[in-house]
Amino acid sequence: MSDDRKKVFERFGDRLAKLEAARHEKSARWQIFHLHNALTALETDHSAADLHLDEFDRHELEKEYPELEADRVPTIEELRSRFDVVAGGAF
Repeated sequence: MSDDRKKVFERFGDRLAKLEAARHEKSARWQIFHLHNALTALETDHSAADLHLDEFDRHELEKEYPELEADRVPTIEELRSRFDVVAGGAF
C-alpha cells in the first residue's frame, strides 16, 4: 500500500472514531454523508476519498481560517432571495 493511500486510510479511521466517540450526540448529516462518500471512494481512488475527508474537515477549518467562509453553503433564505432575482418574478 502506498504511503499516500495509507495516510488516507488513517485519516478516515480518525474521522470515523470521532463520530463514534460522539455517538450520543447527533452527528451532522453532512459529516456522515462525506464519510460515507470517502469510504466508497477509498476502495478505488484514495485521492477522491481524501477530497471527501477535506469536506468533512471543512467546518473545523473554517474556525481557524475565516477566508474559507467564502465557500460556505448558503442558507435557505439566501437561496430563495437569489432564486427570486434570477427568476425575475416569473414564478
